[in-house]
Amino acid sequence: MRIVCPSCSASYDVADSLVPAGRIVRCARCGGQWAPVADAVEIGPPPQAEPDAPAEPEPPPTAEVPAPPPATEAPAPEAAATARQSAMDRLTANPPAPQSSTRLRLAWAGSFAVLVLALCAAYTWRTEIVTAWPPSARAYAAFGLHPQAGTTR
Repeated sequence: MRIVCPSCSASYDVADSLVPAGRIVRCARCGGQWAPVADAVEIGPPPQAEPDAPAEPEPPPTAEVPAPPPATEAPAPEAAATARQSAMDRLTANPPAPQSSTRLRLAWAGSFAVLVLALCAAYTWRTEIVTAWPPSARAYAAFGLHPQAGTTR
């Protein structure tokens, strides 16, 4: 059934079972409340032209008329039922599949390997690092590593 707000003329398509006689509805656009009339306009095919009305003359064929596009099939009843379900119904019907944690574990392992390699490189080449950047000697001294600033291996 189609109901129309008397305040702002917003129209809504509502199932007949949701609007029993005497129920008050609220407009989502303006917030107005009203009781829809039971004989509301049904949605149907567009009205046909009256048979006694004069037919418009057809234009003379001047060129080849392209073929109409192929007719599409009507959606399956399951698809129509899914389209009418609420969002919560669709969420509960199709729970998300649990994601594999293999990729996450590989990312953690890779990050750990890069960190270990960086620490090993900083320890191995500590003398060269202090020679190139003398303020780093304080960082090495904080960890008890005292490289010789002027010597290289």
